[in-house]
Amino acid sequence: MTTLLFLIESFIPSNFLKSTYSLFSAILLFAALFYLTRINRIIVLLLLFSGSILLVVENSSWQFALLGFGENANLLSLFLLIPLIGTFMSTAGYLTALKEKVQERQETVGQHPYRLSFFLTATMSILLNFGSMAIVKRIADESFSHFQHNVLTLTIMRGFATSMLWSPYFVNVGLVLVLFDITWLDIGGYGLFLACIYIGICILMFKRISFDDDPVIERKQNDVKSRVSSSLYEFIAFCIVLISLSFLFDYVLPVQMLTVVSLLAVVLPLCWALSTRILGQYLHDVILQMESSFVRLKNELAVFISAGFLGMAMTLTEIGDHLSILLFEISFGSVFLISVFLIIFTTLLAQIGIHPVIILIGIGSALSPSQFGVSPEYLALVLLIAWTVSTQLSPFSGQVLMAAKLMDKPARTIVRQNLLFVCIVGVALTLAIYVFYLLGWL
Repeated sequence: MTTLLFLIESFIPSNFLKSTYSLFSAILLFAALFYLTRINRIIVLLLLFSGSILLVVENSSWQFALLGFGENANLLSLFLLIPLIGTFMSTAGYLTALKEKVQERQETVGQHPYRLSFFLTATMSILLNFGSMAIVKRIADESFSHFQHNVLTLTIMRGFATSMLWSPYFVNVGLVLVLFDITWLDIGGYGLFLACIYIGICILMFKRISFDDDPVIERKQNDVKSRVSSSLYEFIAFCIVLISLSFLFDYVLPVQMLTVVSLLAVVLPLCWALSTRILGQYLHDVILQMESSFVRLKNELAVFISAGFLGMAMTLTEIGDHLSILLFEISFGSVFLISVFLIIFTTLLAQIGIHPVIILIGIGSALSPSQFGVSPEYLALVLLIAWTVSTQLSPFSGQVLMAAKLMDKPARTIVRQNLLFVCIVGVALTLAIYVFYLLGWL
């Protein structure tokens, strides 16, 4: 209900609707507090306390404080509604059709488990986010007859991070667009270029992946009939329509890309399910997903809402100017050093369990690009790199925890394996955007 009210208010501005979904967000946050782990509860309460102190000091009204709880309703919409795309693909049989096509390809072309798994994750994650990792791993387990289990899983995790640098369906991309009031077209091309550099580093660093105990999976190859399911063509058509409409509506509608993709995640699967006569089954699967969504996503809900509350409170103060001046001084006015410091700072905070959303909102709300002599687009790209690097190295990030679960190994094992890789990625991507800055492109 909160996300739907936000979508309606985006097209029909209303103070009543804004106050209503902000109130619902506050209720969600209060309910989530009872189910959080101790560390997450402490972090969320600290965010709320800090924001409340700032509001009191600035003599803010209670109405403004209430709106603070709905400040990140756009992120909530993206985070809660994008999974509907994956639900529809599963209901329609598209993922099964894709698995069958992969199995058929392995029979006719040969085994390339690591290359194909990376490609599948890098492309599917554009729309499916975290779900792509588990889906590709399952496809790999059922399609490939010979591979190293841990090497394959880490390859999938690295492939997933490709989309973090540019996909408008990712929370971090939507977040920087909102923080700096820019459009996806302003940074999308640069993000894609950074993703290409990232892929190149993944290829070069692949042979350095080595685990002490990495079982080689051997299984008998199943006979697969040579056929191409019509569902696969429908899957391709659905993806093309979804992505095309996303960019078309972003261009013609007076709303942000984040709102556009959230709206399409609701409307397009419904229309497609209706046209293919699977609407009943799709709605049934959506209801099942909704019944468990609060328990699964309680941590993210609490973090998004409380971080938005603090971020809105910070806009009333001069904290941003002071932090900008301090950072400018310790970096000796060097744009490159400022970029490196922000990435290192984000990564260090992620190591102690502070969610990247909190870090990016704190930095984005506090720092002014003009103070450093850079464009909002440049600082947005720095934060995208910071998010990508920190989540590849944090034992608390969703993708590392997902990979650890798939490997059945501690998260610290993945962190150690990724350390050199992440350092190279961080330096290379930062140098790339710094060159863009020197050339006057950013």
